[in-house]
Amino acid sequence: MSANPANPIDRLEIRAAQQRNQVHESFGELKDKVVAVRAKLDPNANAREHLLPASLVLSCIGFLAGYGFAGLFVRD
Repeated sequence: MSANPANPIDRLEIRAAQQRNQVHESFGELKDKVVAVRAKLDPNANAREHLLPASLVLSCIGFLAGYGFAGLFVRD
């Protein structure tokens, strides 16, 4: 095939091949983004990364809930 084909069918085939390549590239980029998002939202990795802050927050919530619950039974 030449660089500028005179036959309209050849031009359409070239255009279809270009569009097919573009779709394949877009699909590859989409797959890469999905992999990145899955890695970012992985619960095990997030739990390991944020274990200390999460346990501190839960400890404070437990302490305050216990303190408030105990306050129901204490007379002033």
